[in-house]
Amino acid sequence: MNIKKIGLSALAGSLAMFSANAVEVAVSGKSEITYVKKDVGSNGNPFGMGNAITFSGSGDVNGMTATYTAVLGDQGQANSNTSETFASSSLLLDMGDMGTIGFDQGVGEFGVSTIDDKTPYAYEEQWTYVGTSNGLVAAGGSNVVGYKNSFAGYNLSLEIDPGHTNNTGGGAGDGGSTTSADSGWNFALTSSLGQDGLEVGIGHGTEENSPTASKALSTEFNTGFVTYAIANVTLGYQLSSSVSEVANTTESEVEIAGISFQVNENLAVSYSQMDREVAASTTTTDGVDVTEKTKGLGVSYTMGSAAVRVLMSDGDNIGGVTGVDNEHMEVSLLLAF
Repeated sequence: MNIKKIGLSALAGSLAMFSANAVEVAVSGKSEITYVKKDVGSNGNPFGMGNAITFSGSGDVNGMTATYTAVLGDQGQANSNTSETFASSSLLLDMGDMGTIGFDQGVGEFGVSTIDDKTPYAYEEQWTYVGTSNGLVAAGGSNVVGYKNSFAGYNLSLEIDPGHTNNTGGGAGDGGSTTSADSGWNFALTSSLGQDGLEVGIGHGTEENSPTASKALSTEFNTGFVTYAIANVTLGYQLSSSVSEVANTTESEVEIAGISFQVNENLAVSYSQMDREVAASTTTTDGVDVTEKTKGLGVSYTMGSAAVRVLMSDGDNIGGVTGVDNEHMEVSLLLAF
């Protein structure tokens, strides 16, 4: 009985401690209905619906701030009423002047993925759905460790990828799997250079592919951008490139230019164009490089917590293959709460 009393007392004390340090959890979400029409791929029912709920909370840890974020998405209830899954999550620890460290599962908190396309757009990047690519080969924020901080007006974001395979599900590590794996690191460095409306940045990364135990093959990628906002207009320009030792991996050089115009407090429009020169050695046998071209027009109209967005984009020579084209048109009705 005494042992039981001691155990219950300890439990009560721990519960009281937890209550005293409990954090508030904020909940936000969105519900979106889309209409999609495209040239390539399934053209069945053009209507779709997706929902997402985001949980976020933070609390004090010895003078530092820990923040947890989790996004629950239902994938449009495509198969059953139990298809809800955690789409992404992250855990961050803000150490003040020492910066922020964290673990990221798909949120995109760190590294090159934060600047993969900095050209302005009213609704999504023009390459998102048409099948073309911005040429960057980053870890993508899946089970990665990150660090970010600001130094004298410069913002550094570093991402370390301990290793990932094609395995999915469970959220667990590889557990010593002998499957071929990629690992690497990448960073983004941005600044306004002390000029209002200006933002510039560079990024670099390396991924090591280990198909065998004898030799690791590397893929390197670089990017740089500049954007400038004046009055209601924002201009953007970005260059990216990738080279690889991995067989059948596409090497490319990418140029993106875009402009957006805020017509009024509700309406925004944008136009952008991307050219990706794909190395002939990875896609063709005639020794001629192929230019993949993408153009996109975006429109967004917001009304409080609701928004209507439109994206019209088309791509030519997709994947560096001459004559493979696609067009994509999407209308989105979004309600945020």
